[in-house]
Amino acid sequence: MTINEPFNQTLPKEAASPSIDDGALTRAAEISGRRGRPSLEEAQRLPERILEAGWEVLAAHGFEHFTYDRVARHARIGKVTIYNRFPGKAEFLAALLKFKVDQRRMSIMAIGDGLPLVDSFCKRAAAVVEILISPDGVMMERLVDWCDQEFGKDEVNYRHAMYEESLVHIEMELRQAVVDKVLVIHDVSLAARFWLEGLIGHVRFLGNVKAFNREETESWARSYSEFYFAALRS
Repeated sequence: MTINEPFNQTLPKEAASPSIDDGALTRAAEISGRRGRPSLEEAQRLPERILEAGWEVLAAHGFEHFTYDRVARHARIGKVTIYNRFPGKAEFLAALLKFKVDQRRMSIMAIGDGLPLVDSFCKRAAAVVEILISPDGVMMERLVDWCDQEFGKDEVNYRHAMYEESLVHIEMELRQAVVDKVLVIHDVSLAARFWLEGLIGHVRFLGNVKAFNREETESWARSYSEFYFAALRS
């Protein structure tokens, strides 16, 4: 099966685990889902639960074996419940990408909160490098490329949109530093762009590293942050 085939197509028998009956598991999940009505909290969290299950399936089985059957089993819900919220592959993967991007941004923005500006940016720089070269980060890159290749349009580019959103948040922090008279920046947008491009460039320079080296990354992040802000102050 290719990634362009429908999600509801089941995997060949030889690809499935011999000790697990896929159909039985799906039916059991559907029956379990009908036992009593979910609480309001459970209902509100259901889309997130489905997307988390989708990410687990994608990470474990790749795009080739990404099916709603597998997602339903991971989420322990009926497949129809997924279709009601995400009627097709494009809708599901676009929602999954946004979900993971928002999740990642919130985790990064929480790092270094309350610290002096240089220290805050330093810690976030190290975190960004670690995240981007992690297995989750590599999978995110594949998901972005897949979305752009499969259903991105000329006017919609997911990677560009991700970078633009990152720039917005970097600019907000730099503008606040100007308001607080920590820095004098004549072109905040350009300064934010240089910061982001430096981070992305460093990750690309590392290439496919065998293992994340925290000490080296933190040392680079400190040097990069101090150099960057020294240039701004000059």
